[in-house]
Amino acid sequence: MDATQVLAVLRGIRLFDEIPEQVLLLESVRALGEVKEQLRDGADESDPRVAQTAAALARYRLFCNMLEGGDRFSSYKAGDITIARDLKAEFELERQLRQQALLDAVPILKDGGFFVAVQ
Repeated sequence: MDATQVLAVLRGIRLFDEIPEQVLLLESVRALGEVKEQLRDGADESDPRVAQTAAALARYRLFCNMLEGGDRFSSYKAGDITIARDLKAEFELERQLRQQALLDAVPILKDGGFFVAVQ
């Protein structure tokens, strides 16, 4: 399992078409390192859930970075047409994708304790 597998997943996401490949690769390496660090003893590093989880973590961080960097817009007017995006809904979707990937990987990840999520 290496970062190029995570990078391949990120390249397939149109949301990141404008992001340089080097940035995607760096985030892939970072996320994969985090997942491997949290693997349970005896867990197989070649398990597909490793790459899937790393890709979900990288995707979430890249999305958040895009929001913080101002690369996203909430509305855009082109002539008589206004294109509007619901950034709150997009953020929630990205958060849910990350959470689902972490839930799917529970059997191979160390127990990190518990946390309280307030909504």
